[in-house]
Amino acid sequence: MADQIRPTQQKGDTIRKKTGCGYLYLIDCTNAEYPEFFLRLGKTGGCPAAFLSALAKVSSLALRAGVKKEDLIRIWKDIRCPNPMWDGPVQILSCPDAVSKALSKEP
Repeated sequence: MADQIRPTQQKGDTIRKKTGCGYLYLIDCTNAEYPEFFLRLGKTGGCPAAFLSALAKVSSLALRAGVKKEDLIRIWKDIRCPNPMWDGPVQILSCPDAVSKALSKEP
């Protein structure tokens, strides 16, 4: 599957989570024939945005190599940073924690 050619179009769900770095947008195409996802921070850039871009690329590669989405969710869940944030009733501890919650479809 790693040598598979990326399709020109595929469907995915866009999920927004509030984080201490701003709004995180995840485009989830993990259930597609060519599993991948994309991460962006709203109006911010710099190190957090670069980190999330790298996280998405490496994780998409892992998915295509056979790593289960549930394993990625488990690894990122409850990672803490200095800027935790409440997103409604759910506390987001970091950007990776927000990604885990978004991929597992937590509120």
